[in-house]
Amino acid sequence: MIDEKEIFNEIRNNISMVCDDDCAGADLAAAAGVAISNKMRSICVPPNRVTDIWPWLENSKINIISRFFVDGVINDDFMSGLSTEINATFRDGANGVIVFVDMPHLKKFAAEIVSVRDDLFFNKSFGIGLDISQVGAFDWDDVFGILNLIHADSLVLTFDNDTGNKSDFVGRVFAMLNANRGNWGGVVNFMLVQNPIRIDQVYRLIQQIVPDTILKTEFFIGVDNM
Repeated sequence: MIDEKEIFNEIRNNISMVCDDDCAGADLAAAAGVAISNKMRSICVPPNRVTDIWPWLENSKINIISRFFVDGVINDDFMSGLSTEINATFRDGANGVIVFVDMPHLKKFAAEIVSVRDDLFFNKSFGIGLDISQVGAFDWDDVFGILNLIHADSLVLTFDNDTGNKSDFVGRVFAMLNANRGNWGGVVNFMLVQNPIRIDQVYRLIQQIVPDTILKTEFFIGVDNM
């Protein structure tokens, strides 16, 4: 049986935290405390929790990352609203943003965000989140090309529909790590939250295929894992 404590101890320097949408009040304060005591790099929260968690982290080196989702129609009204909300989280104390996009909408979103990217994220980090189960083995060149176009600082991969042994998770990560990243110089992070087995698989693959990137890689986990 896999030893969760051993895994998390091994990747301790790569751990960051993600808080659920309903994490608030004392639970949010406890999450901040865990992040501080474990010297985590980042903590990812919903936009409406940035202003709550900032007072606990303002004197730390932990990055506050707010997350947004693109899963519908992408038009001028949507982009205007998204830009307004992103700006608001920066004013509240966020250091960066992850925008999660369904793979079929990635190209459209990139075309809309590219013209405002540098102004909107000036001096802030900009990450794109994708569900790796939506990305085919031959899609990665296009994905990394888009990340380069919009100057994304990070790619954050989730695995939302894990069906255990029936899921080709390892093969998908293998294809991504071996893909040509072109001129994109960002970092690939993982938000696998409560699944230490998947985290361990990713960690081993990175060590084998692209070991020079492991120091930059972040694994976002839930507070219950600590």
